[in-house]
Formats: sequence, C-alpha cells, structure tokens
Amino acid sequence: EKLSGFLVDDLIGQQEIVIKSIGKLLLGIRNIAGATILGDGNVALILDVNSLA
Repeated sequence: EKLSGFLVDDLIGQQEIVIKSIGKLLLGIRNIAGATILGDGNVALILDVNSLA
C-alpha cells in the first residue's frame, strides 16, 4: 500500500455529484475515472486517484 498526497493552492467549493461512466469515449485517457455535469452545465472530469500514485 502506498501513501500519496496532493498539494492544493485553493479549495473553491464543494458539492455532491453523481459520477457517470465515461464509457468508450474517454476510455484511453489515463487517470480519469468518470465525469459529471455540474449545475451550471459544465462537465467536470473525475480523477482516478488510485492510478496517480
């Protein structure tokens, strides 16, 4: 088991989301676990933090 950390300059907010499968569209992109559509209509990609270590 590895320990990892992230350095964050600023936390701009927090919200509950539903992660949607990215299916075949982004399957080849490393470190991406899924995506969600934010309340303002923007798409946010969800990092697969286990693959970053």
